[in-house]
Amino acid sequence: MMMEMVLSEEKAKENNINIDECYEKVDRFFEKRGIKKISKGVYQGNKKDFNTFMTAQWDLPESTWFLKIVDEWYFRYEGDTIEYREDALESYYRVEERYANYPW
Repeated sequence: MMMEMVLSEEKAKENNINIDECYEKVDRFFEKRGIKKISKGVYQGNKKDFNTFMTAQWDLPESTWFLKIVDEWYFRYEGDTIEYREDALESYYRVEERYANYPW
């Protein structure tokens, strides 16, 4: 499985956010958990890393900066013959909308 993200330099400048620091934060999150960085914003793990990727999928949007500067964000599942690439950003907003008026 993999997580891919592209952070916007333009959005970062508009929000006075250091994009390199943000990538470093994400790098450290995955590195601490043994997830391999493939390239800038691309992280690869295996089945045992599922919980780590799910934690990232729910924790990143809770940061003060992520949703302000993310342009693309994908979570990719790979099996023996099946590959599924989910738009994690679209999924996040869909779930947020579904529960926006839920009386917690």
